Amino acid sequence: MSGTGIVTRVEAGIGWLILDRPREMNSFDGATAAAIIAAVAGFAADAAVRVMVVSGNGPAFSAGGDFNWVMSWPGLSERERYEGARAMTDAVQAIHDFPKPSIARVHGAAVGGGVGVMLACDWAIAADGVKIGMTSARNGLLAGIAIKVLIDAAGPRVARQLLLHGGTIDAAEAARLGLVDRVVPASGLDEAIGALAGELIRSAPSVQSLVKRLVDELGALPPDSAAARVALEVARQCMTDEAREGMGAFLDKRKPAWSR
Repeated sequence: MSGTGIVTRVEAGIGWLILDRPREMNSFDGATAAAIIAAVAGFAADAAVRVMVVSGNGPAFSAGGDFNWVMSWPGLSERERYEGARAMTDAVQAIHDFPKPSIARVHGAAVGGGVGVMLACDWAIAADGVKIGMTSARNGLLAGIAIKVLIDAAGPRVARQLLLHGGTIDAAEAARLGLVDRVVPASGLDEAIGALAGELIRSAPSVQSLVKRLVDELGALPPDSAAARVALEVARQCMTDEAREGMGAFLDKRKPAWSR
């Protein structure tokens, strides 16, 4: 699949979602946001896809919202401006809600909404030399695409500091703050992504989907209700075909069917 600012492919269990507007630093407009949402839904429905990797063509991971597009918004109605902003936040939310593991392959720079795309993934692996920043305030804009996932990753205090400051930080500082999970040499970026994806494919798909739902849902429940919910899911999961296959494989000293 290609067009509307993205390219997708499936290889060895990995669904690649590649931002493909290199001349625009992989910034995205409404059409690209819609294409991202559609691609994520397609990967979610495809049993051949076990892990999604979000990457970018050209010199940068993503510069977030396309300024040429946003500059047209003052001529639109309030509803149309809202729909444009919502398209971008919905694209980030779609990546966050993807029911399988996801990895951001970060190179060059991730700024503004690009940080939102990065943090919406379960892992962010960055090449050394990457610049990361919530730069929107220096452009007179609110980095709304990234706020929620930024708070989730770094906590309210650090999120507030980054959003107020508007500058960029390097990959090492981003890792210290919890925005990036691992920093590797640029030459080893693909190897690191492949190794992590290979590890993730070893886990049962149904458990991975359940974990992603529970982590989001349990935080909103009081402790007693959370404990009851976890106990219910544990009791249900042990009755699944994957649980029987996984336990049988362990006892038989073989790989389970999903990781072969």
